Amino acid sequence: MQFIDIHGHYAWGIDDGVPSQKEAIEALKLAKENNISAIIATPHVVPGTHNETDIQHFKNRINELKEIASHMQIQVFQGCELFLNHDYNNSLQNQQFIPIENTSYLLVEFDVRKELGKEYEVEDYLYEIDIKGYTPIIAHVERYFPNGIDLERVEEFIDNGYVIQVNASSLLGVHGKTVKNNAYELLNNGLVHVIATDTHRSTGHRIPCLQEVYQLLSKKYDYQTLKTLMYDNPLHILENESVEAIEVNQSFFKKLFKRR
Repeated sequence: MQFIDIHGHYAWGIDDGVPSQKEAIEALKLAKENNISAIIATPHVVPGTHNETDIQHFKNRINELKEIASHMQIQVFQGCELFLNHDYNNSLQNQQFIPIENTSYLLVEFDVRKELGKEYEVEDYLYEIDIKGYTPIIAHVERYFPNGIDLERVEEFIDNGYVIQVNASSLLGVHGKTVKNNAYELLNNGLVHVIATDTHRSTGHRIPCLQEVYQLLSKKYDYQTLKTLMYDNPLHILENESVEAIEVNQSFFKKLFKRR
């Protein structure tokens, strides 16, 4: 199966992701080995730190990555990972962010170093993005709950029309036992739309690893569920279509929601 990776810091030298063009090439080679046929490059955009000049620089670097990847038959698309801090509204109003390839989808993140904040600094932020015409894709949701996942809160995100992304590395246990358990609880309860790599390097743990994760998950989950998470929904996002809910086809799970 081919995969589409909607979250990765492959564009080199502009954030804490891949540091050099040489390593970007190695990361792309590894992506190719992992049957990743398309990548959305999502450099970090930090409101209050990055300005319009930075955004243009990010786009130029992504275009350089796109040219290199084309020789490997990998498509590269533009995006960013917008950090939702107290300055985020200025970035929204000044268009200082990169929606996914000119769609209405925008990958966003909160501070993974602390537990997810109160409603006024989480749900209100997401709502502001929504009313400006963008659908938030909430990056690595499993990493915001150090004391165990709050399934009801994630369900509310989904009820509001937001997209839930889980890191492949979390499913492999790279970020610790709690994060791994959170990721599987979300998956087992049908509360995930996309699995992506959040690639930062070409070696180590935060690498393009979708084939490895697919092989691991295929021991427990059916083909169509994994295809939805790792190809169909990413393609829906690129085509600016609604994502599909997953149904975990195991007898002790039930479908919690239908297609939006």
